[in-house]
Parts: sequence; C-alpha cells; structure tokens
Amino acid sequence: MTRFKEKLDVLFHRIPVRVWAVSVCLVSLGLSLAGLAAAINVVVVADSQGHQQFLLSPTEDPTELMNLAGITAQEGDDVYCTVYTGNRVSVMIQRAFDVTVAADGENNTVQLTEGTVQDAVTAAGIELGEHDYTEPTLSTALSPDDTITVHRVQYQDVVTQQTIEPQVIYKETSLLCRNRSKSYVAQEGSAGVLETTTRQRVVDGVVESGEVVSQEVTVSAQDTIIMTYGAGAAISQLEAPAGITVTDGVPSSYSAVYTGRATAYSASQGSGASGLGLYEGTVAVDPDIIPYGSLLYIVSTDGQFVYGFAVATDTGTALQDGKAIVDLFYDTHTEAYISAVRNVNVYVVG
Repeated sequence: MTRFKEKLDVLFHRIPVRVWAVSVCLVSLGLSLAGLAAAINVVVVADSQGHQQFLLSPTEDPTELMNLAGITAQEGDDVYCTVYTGNRVSVMIQRAFDVTVAADGENNTVQLTEGTVQDAVTAAGIELGEHDYTEPTLSTALSPDDTITVHRVQYQDVVTQQTIEPQVIYKETSLLCRNRSKSYVAQEGSAGVLETTTRQRVVDGVVESGEVVSQEVTVSAQDTIIMTYGAGAAISQLEAPAGITVTDGVPSSYSAVYTGRATAYSASQGSGASGLGLYEGTVAVDPDIIPYGSLLYIVSTDGQFVYGFAVATDTGTALQDGKAIVDLFYDTHTEAYISAVRNVNVYVVG
C-alpha cells in the first residue's frame, strides 16, 4: 500500500503545471455553464391571433417576457402565464374583440375575450325585462365583430266596442183575429254593445300580434218583435198546469166557467190589488166571484181570440160593478187598444 502511494506521488509530480491550469479552467467553465443553464428559461410568447415568439430569459415576469418578444397585451386582453418544470415558461395572450350591442336606439360597443351574448349584454350594462329577448339568443357563443340586437317586448290590453244589431223576430198572436192582415210592433229593437279585450304583443314599439282574452256583452241587444196573426195563438205565455189539456178552446178540467165581457188595460209593471205581480198573463177580476190567485183559462166565445192561461191578481170598479167579468192585462197600450171589448168564457182551472 505504501509503495502504491509512492508511485501516485511520482506520477502527480510528473504532470506539467500547464496541464493542471487548463484542467482547472475547464472544470470552472463547466460549473459556470451548468449554473447558467439552471438559471435560463426557455420561453414561448403567443397570442390568440397566431403570433408566436421563442426566447431564452432568466425572468419569469410575463410583462418583461412580452416586451422581450415584442408581443404585448392591449387593454381588455387576458394574459395567462404558466411556469413548467424544466425551466419552461408559456405566456399566452387572449386578444379582446369588439361586440356591438344595439338596444333602445343606441349602439354599445364592449370588448370581450370570450363568452356568450348574455356576457356582452351584461358588460354593456343593459337590463332585460321579463319578456325582452335578443338576437342571437343569450346562450350563443360570441365571435369578433358580432352585433347583438335587444328587442323590447311589452303586452298591452286594448278594449274595443262592437255594436250588436238587434234581430227582427215575428211572433203569432190571435189578438189580430179581427184584422188578420195587420201586424204591429210589440217591442222596439235597440242595439247592444259587445266589449272585446285584446292583449297585444308590442315589440320595439310595433304591434306584432294580438290575442282576444275576453269578450263581454255590456249592453244586451233588444230584438224587434213584430206580431202577426196566428189562429189559436195564445197571448199569455203561461203554460198549462200538469194534467190539463185544451181541446177546441175548452180545458180538460175546470171547476167553473163564467161568460161575459172582457175589457183590456195596461200599466207600468208593479203589483195588483192582491199584492201579486202585474204582467201579460195576469187579469183583474171581482175577487168575490173569482178569488185572487185563481188560475184561469180565457178564450172568446167564438174561439177566435185566445188569451190563454192567466192568474187573477187585480181588481177594478168595472169588475165590481158587474160591467165586465175580467180585465185582461197587456204589456203595451197598443195591444190593450187592439183587444178592446170581447165576449169571453173564463174557465176556473185552479
């Protein structure tokens, strides 16, 4: 072992000083290069428009790196800097682009790097109402130089009135048995009013569509009623009680019959002497002969005139004096005038 060390010492002292100096320099240079390599980053700087630069730099600051590469960010751009292991750095610039939002007669330009129509509308500070909409739709992805239109939508109710024309209705009556070619107007017609509510959809101030949401007759039309002769057509609209039929002017069941003069009258509808109502189908009687509330059937003795079923609700001096056995109520003075005086049979049926 001692002899081996002695041989090494002899060999070491035989190496020239120049060789030792060169070796030391080479080792120092290697160490320096290794340290420099550890401090230098391989950098790529790029933007979304396709520009790209590669460079070596010891810094990781994105602003310095963009300045070195000559690719810089503008207002509104998004910058993403990523440092990887192995001294690699990536700087990516997402360029902002213009989007126009047209609303309420104005064009608003906003800059975005990405997003949807909703993002652009929000960036423009525009609020959408419940029914407002955009073109394109809010979920549409944005592209450079897109134009978005905001449509304002309102609903309004419009009320219109329409005239309801009265109809002409012809009815038959035996009241005209004395002059069968004549006719008369029992009721004058009058127009009605139909009120229609339409809900209109108004887009940007222009009516786009309408939908009828309600209709109401605020004034009912009154038909014109013209009476013409009809054989056996009763004047009263009261129906026969159950089980009672009329054959040749005679009811199938009755408790008494009175024959005599029938007069006619008309008055504002109210109540008769009995407290019961007055309407076409009620008559005045002598209550000592025919009690109030009695149901009667009245027809002329020749069968040509038919008043029909009636209720005794009123009285009068002529009836109590025996000048007439019944006074027939009519809705109009015209009908009472036409009726005049007639000879009738009054059947008490109830």
